[in-house]
Amino acid sequence: MDIQVMDTASYTSFVLVKHNNDALAFRTTGGYAMTVAPFRQFTRLMTGQSNNEARVSDPVLDAFYNQALAATSIDQVKQLLMDANKYAAQQHFLISLLPPNQYAFCQPWLKGYNAQNGSGGGSAGTGGFYYYFYEARFWIDQNLKKSMGY
Repeated sequence: MDIQVMDTASYTSFVLVKHNNDALAFRTTGGYAMTVAPFRQFTRLMTGQSNNEARVSDPVLDAFYNQALAATSIDQVKQLLMDANKYAAQQHFLISLLPPNQYAFCQPWLKGYNAQNGSGGGSAGTGGFYYYFYEARFWIDQNLKKSMGY
């Protein structure tokens, strides 16, 4: 195996522009098993979709999306999504990798922060986009900070 680590611009050129994906491995923030809106999840491996970074092209898998659009109940959509996920897993389009451990460090006097979203302190993943909710809940324990010599 030849592993080639790429910056974002090189990756985009390599995969999304030139479609060179014969031996492609990558990890997105949540992987393909992440929780997303059902119809977006249908398109993760759908032919021609921009978020189909693995460049899967399979008419059986594509048909699940159209069936879901024609569904008349939430239960039908759920069943189609389960069937699509099972089919994709059986075809081995992708190798699911475990996401790496992420750590967030902060001073002990910062209260209310507990590495929300597993974002590595907002520097990776989706965490930074959700801080608007959490920032109002952070506070500094001034007594603890002072007792530690700061």
